[in-house]
Amino acid sequence: MSGKKRTEWFEAFFGGLYGRVLAAQFGTARTVAQARLVRRVLGLRKGQKVLDCPCGQGRLTIPLAKMGLKMAGVDLTGSFVRRARRLARQERLNIRFIQADMRCMDFDAEFDAVVNWFTSIGYSSDEDDLAFCRCACRALKPGGKFLVETMNKSWLLSHFKPRHDGKVAGVCLSNRVRYDAAAGRIRDIYSLSRGSKIERHRVSIRLYTGAEMRTLLTKAGFRDIRLVGHDWKKLHRFTRHSRRLIAVARRPLPSDAAGGLRPPAINRGAR
Repeated sequence: MSGKKRTEWFEAFFGGLYGRVLAAQFGTARTVAQARLVRRVLGLRKGQKVLDCPCGQGRLTIPLAKMGLKMAGVDLTGSFVRRARRLARQERLNIRFIQADMRCMDFDAEFDAVVNWFTSIGYSSDEDDLAFCRCACRALKPGGKFLVETMNKSWLLSHFKPRHDGKVAGVCLSNRVRYDAAAGRIRDIYSLSRGSKIERHRVSIRLYTGAEMRTLLTKAGFRDIRLVGHDWKKLHRFTRHSRRLIAVARRPLPSDAAGGLRPPAINRGAR
């Protein structure tokens, strides 16, 4: 074994042509509406400290800061973090953006809320998802809330399409998808091109049902887990027919029965 760190698919994927596609998918009005939805679901008040993780280019971090929240953002992609910092400076906003791996963050009881938005979980192994959720739990003050927004596995499988083609922001995109039932993952092959630039990526994302998400968050040390469905336009009671899944969970208070223990320690040498 050489000891060389293995490059994971998401390290190159979001920093390439798909980053351009992703940025074009959400206009200002849609972004602000989603930021308001986050604030509403979490019941956030001005002055509270919130971690956006991963934050990308600050798409939600910046409008949430404009709403009076004290924001911080973490993302693995260096180009995204640099752009987020530039945009925050342009808006004269004091936001702490950090380039880091969210699976081994080292915050401790600092935030009132942690937000994980738009299918930003499930990229690596089940163990890594658990490690991230435990990090999120430790980052929260006791009683703080964690929000995860992702695809609803049940809806996606009932509407499954093995092929997607299109053009977004000048990028020609072709996606071939299969579902790996044994692993509970969708496995994609993306082909992207813009002018003479051509990229091909293999993508793998773990899907979660509401029950599976509840189990994950419980293992990470959370309690009072609430599931909400939405379709980008409005919230509704979560069912297997919900297009998207929002889970909100709370870090226990010391006064909670059997809940006074801190979340399990993280092995910082794992990455």
